[in-house]
Amino acid sequence: MADSSTPESGIPTALDPDEPDKRAGPPDEPAPRSAEPRLPPSASALIRRQRILLIVTAGAALLSVGGLVASVFVRSPAQDAAGRRAPDPTVLTAPVQQRVLTKSVILRGTVTAGGSVNFTPVQGQSQGAGVSALLLTGIRKKAGSAVAPGDVLVEVSGRPVIALSGPVPAYRDLKPGDTGKDVGELQDALRRLGYADSDPAGTFGPRTKTAVASLYADRGYDPPDTGGSHGASDQQQLTSARQAVTTAQRAVTAARATRDGAKGAAAISAAATQLGYAQQDLSTAQKALDDLVAHTGVMLPLAEFTFVPAFPARLSAVNAAVGSAVAAPLLTIDSGRPVVTTVLTQDQKSSLREGMKVQLSAEVLGQEAKGAITALGAYTTGSSNSGRRNGSSGSGGQNGSSGGGQDGGGDTPQARAGYPLTVTPDTELPAPWLGLDVRVTVTAASSNGPVLVVPATAVSAGADGRTSVTVRAASGAQNRIPVTAGMDADGYVVVTAAQGFRLAVGDAVVVGQ
Repeated sequence: MADSSTPESGIPTALDPDEPDKRAGPPDEPAPRSAEPRLPPSASALIRRQRILLIVTAGAALLSVGGLVASVFVRSPAQDAAGRRAPDPTVLTAPVQQRVLTKSVILRGTVTAGGSVNFTPVQGQSQGAGVSALLLTGIRKKAGSAVAPGDVLVEVSGRPVIALSGPVPAYRDLKPGDTGKDVGELQDALRRLGYADSDPAGTFGPRTKTAVASLYADRGYDPPDTGGSHGASDQQQLTSARQAVTTAQRAVTAARATRDGAKGAAAISAAATQLGYAQQDLSTAQKALDDLVAHTGVMLPLAEFTFVPAFPARLSAVNAAVGSAVAAPLLTIDSGRPVVTTVLTQDQKSSLREGMKVQLSAEVLGQEAKGAITALGAYTTGSSNSGRRNGSSGSGGQNGSSGGGQDGGGDTPQARAGYPLTVTPDTELPAPWLGLDVRVTVTAASSNGPVLVVPATAVSAGADGRTSVTVRAASGAQNRIPVTAGMDADGYVVVTAAQGFRLAVGDAVVVGQ
């Protein structure tokens, strides 16, 4: 029987079941361990070919990586020369625009009142000559606070200082029986606060005394009196005067009784004469009492009030600490319609003039207002007055008023050298604006309607002095257009093309390259 495997393929075939297996050992002996299985030749060849392909692929990958590295790090001389060559020039252009051109000057300014009042109480007016020194004993309004008519500002030696509305500075104590314009000013101020005063205008009479007494009582103070506390020093005179009237009245009564009981013409005549004398004495005594009453009682000491010319007002400075002696000026009050002040440099002044429109911006309040330049002063070297304001003192150094604006040191505008500028708002600014640092935008010039404008860098001057712009076409061609330059503002210039040339909105003008 043929062998179960052929030498050509080496693959075993099925065995004849009747033919014993020649490779098997004796029946009783264990089968020997089979040898390692060997792959056919065709499978071994396939594996060899796969290994060769893998090696070739890996080599190709290494060569590719090497080429990439070489391309990055290895440069030819031509490439080096190309890298060192300057890039092609870039032309920068901007479009021609048509709009209203406005030239603005932006400054910083301080909102101040239109005027100011200085106040310093004087020893011996209401406190008495025996007082050794006036002391600041209380501050009822802090510096920077708004002031309203009737407000108590501070206390001096325990007495109030009251702000009253009035255009003329106070210069004397106002006492019962006084007459004058300042008395009329007091009466007007009392009426504005709601205190009835029917005395004749300019006469400090009993109704004025009553109104002043109510003014003090409503603020928690005893009213001042010509006789001191509760009028004590006037009581003896008043008592004597009243007794004189009483005595005169009794004399008149007795004389009348004598006349009525007289018999005979001579007695009646004598009694009538005595009655006449008694009546004259009574009239004299009554007049003396009335005069004494009219000139004593509630008064208004100069040390306890100040007239403020206009409201709104602001207490800008309290120049003493509680417990310290009073020195001039004790108080400075900003008064009147607020204005904005600043100082210009020579360059700024050259482009501004009175009447120019102004936009005011209070950034901290988020509010704006309009106004105009109303004053442009001569050059000043500034002030070194450490923050106080100028003011001419009134009589005895009591009250004084001055023109508006701070002139002190620190960072106030008036401390700088330059040209003082004042801006008056079109409408009265609210009280919170007082003392603020605000932005001031002045419209220095404006074109008459929309005009052609180009960036200032687009305008150039030739050797012949003529100005021109260069227009770049879509093709890249550049054409020089002669122009006349007008006003400039915010980096733009008004231009007008020369006759025979055309310049239109949207044209690209060269601004750099």
